[in-house]
Parts: sequence; structure tokens; C-alpha cells
Amino acid sequence: MLQRVIIAIDFSTASAQALAVARQHCTGATIRLLHVMRPADVAASSAAGAAHTGSSPLSSRDMRDSAEQKAMERLESWAQEGEECGLGVGNAAEEIMRQAEEFEADMIVMGTRGRSQLSNMLHGSATEWLIRHAHQPVLVVHEVPMNDSTRAHLPPTEIND
Repeated sequence: MLQRVIIAIDFSTASAQALAVARQHCTGATIRLLHVMRPADVAASSAAGAAHTGSSPLSSRDMRDSAEQKAMERLESWAQEGEECGLGVGNAAEEIMRQAEEFEADMIVMGTRGRSQLSNMLHGSATEWLIRHAHQPVLVVHEVPMNDSTRAHLPPTEIND
């Protein structure tokens, strides 16, 4: 029986479906939702905020904290009572694996959008990397039609694709 499950959330339809599947099939497990922010996105958010306020990007720690706080609030809006939330910054695949190890997860759950081989070659695939390197099983949920019982477990917020 699964005791601890980490679910990678990127706020896409695929990650919402992965969350719904995990909630339906991992009852009784401690669930942690994890969102990983790319360093470039954090830096861009900080630089944009610095440009807007006229402050130096070098002193933009408050803006980074704000970006992280907004991401955490959004992640928490997807969580149900009793589910944990975590936020990381870095390479998505490596950060998911690191946090899964730290959380002592029995399984990693994530959605996939089924990008083309060319897209994966150019951008990389966190899912593919984790399947090859994670120390726990990885459940990959594709965007597929969902039945009503699974759909009932979807997060109640907007989704970005």
C-alpha cells in the first residue's frame, strides 16, 4: 500500500488529471503537491518587477519571494484538506526527484502532454528523465477522457496549457 505520494503540478490540464487520478487511486496515502519554478521564470519575474518599480534587479529578493508566494497560493488552491504543498526552484525533473527522496515518496505521479519527439529533443522531458532516473515508480497520466468518478477529484481552479 502506498504511504506517501508526490504529485508534480505545472497547472496544465495533464497535471490536473494526474492529480485527480492520484486522489482516486491513492486513498489513505499522504499526498504532496509539488510545483517547480524554473530559475529563468523566477529571474524574469524579479527583473520585470524591478524594472516596473525602478529598483535594482540585484535587490529583488522581495520580488522573488512574492513570485514564490503567488505560486504557493495557486498550488494551495489546488490542494484538498490534508494534502501537503511544496515549491521548488530549479530543473523540474531533478527537483521532483530530489523532493521525492526528501519526502520519502513511494511513488511520483505526473501528467504528460505527449509532446513530439522533436519537442522533447529540443526542450527535454521531465517525465522521460524521471522514468529513467527516479528511485520510485513514476505514474504518468496522459490527457484522456475522464469518467465522472475521476473528474470529481479535479482541482476547482483554472488550468493553464
